Amino acid sequence: LVAVIVGLPTLKLTGDYLGMGTLGFGMIVHIIFREWSSLTGGASGFMGIPPLEIGPLSFFPARNYFYLVWLTVFLSFVCCKRLIQSRMGRALKAIHDSENAAKAVGINTRNMKLEIFVFSAALSALSGFYYAHMVSFISPESFSFLVSVKIVTMVVIGGMASIWGSLLGASLLTMLPEWLHSFSDFEMVVYGLILMLVMIITPQGLTRGILDIYERSRKTKNR
Repeated sequence: LVAVIVGLPTLKLTGDYLGMGTLGFGMIVHIIFREWSSLTGGASGFMGIPPLEIGPLSFFPARNYFYLVWLTVFLSFVCCKRLIQSRMGRALKAIHDSENAAKAVGINTRNMKLEIFVFSAALSALSGFYYAHMVSFISPESFSFLVSVKIVTMVVIGGMASIWGSLLGASLLTMLPEWLHSFSDFEMVVYGLILMLVMIITPQGLTRGILDIYERSRKTKNR
């Protein structure tokens, strides 16, 4: 429902402007939730959220939650893969390449973009649902502007045109801070340097960069 309300005006934007518009909306919602303490609890948030249960099945042990999350990731991955290979997926690729050309061949670009916007929001909502029940606490600070930027960075680093890229980018940016603990005070400097190098060397994302390296090596061997 929120995606429909936000998508109707913002999907008229394209490229970087669309990203800025959605990030701006996230900042507005964050401020409202933080200040509306009577409804959201303000900065203190909600505490004591019960563990996730489906009938007699409880996901309180960490191992059970691990299986649930990765089962959801697998089903979402399959669903997205099937979507890309479908008629709608081909229409979305056409919109990505040239929205005007897609309109010229009869694709309803407005509705198509809104539908995929709502679909992505549904996956995000499911992720937030899992997160709240896992940590048993949630507040506006859990989803600050920096978190939004980090999520966008995951997609850009992994590769925007690849499902595998999103998974790779999320894995890398989640584990990278753990690997950089040994750098102590220079952790953020090294973190920023790595991200900058990735963007310079593989501007289309790590997935595309890895595939390009593989294709070049294969051509070299064939020679």
